[in-house]
Amino acid sequence: MNRIKDLLISLAAPPPHRCFLCEREFPMSEDGLCDECRRTLKLAISPAPPEGLDGLTAGLRYCDELGTIFYRFKTGERRDYTPFLAQFISIPEEWRAEMLVPVPLHWLREYRRTYNQSFLLSEYVSSRYGIPICRELLVRTRRTPQQKLQKGTQRRKNLKGAFQAAPECQGRSIVLIDDVVTSGTTLSECAKALKKAGAKHVYAACVACTER
Repeated sequence: MNRIKDLLISLAAPPPHRCFLCEREFPMSEDGLCDECRRTLKLAISPAPPEGLDGLTAGLRYCDELGTIFYRFKTGERRDYTPFLAQFISIPEEWRAEMLVPVPLHWLREYRRTYNQSFLLSEYVSSRYGIPICRELLVRTRRTPQQKLQKGTQRRKNLKGAFQAAPECQGRSIVLIDDVVTSGTTLSECAKALKKAGAKHVYAACVACTER
C-alpha cells in the first residue's frame, strides 16, 4: 500500500531537474535555476556602451558562479546551456534591429571548439525576436590571444584591426551578440569594423557584463 502511495505522490509532484548553476537536482522554475542559485544572480544595471557602439544591453552581472557556466559552455561542449543563457539577452525595440551578428571566432579556434557559442546564442535570440542572423557580415581575420588573460592596453593592441566587415552591412542597424562583455574591447573593435564598412547603427546584446 505504501509503495502505491509513494508512486502516486511521485507522479503528482513536479519532476526534479538539474539546476544549471549548481547542477544539483531540484524542482525548478522555467528559468532553469533552483531557488538558492536564483538568489545568487543579480540583474545588470544598464552598462555604458564602449567606443563604437550605439547601445549595449546585458541581462546579468558577471559573478564566479556564472563564470563556471560560461567555461562549461565555451570549452566543455555544454551546448545545452544555450537556451538558459539566451533568455537573459534582450534587444530594445527602439534599436530597430535589422540583423544579428554573432561575435566571430577565428576559424581555427572555431574548428577546434567545433562551434561558436555566440552563434548558438544568436539562433535563440533570432527565433524570439524574428531578426535574421548574418554571420558572414563580420569575420575575425587573425587569431588573437584570449582576452581574459590580457590587460586593458594589451587587449586593445591585440584586437586592433582583427575584424573585417562585408559591404552588405551598408546602412543597416546591426546587433552584435556575445556571451560576456568585460572591458568591451572586442565589441568596440567589431563595431568599428562594421561602421567602417558602412553600418548605420551598431548595438550589442550580451548575457552578462562585469561591473566597470
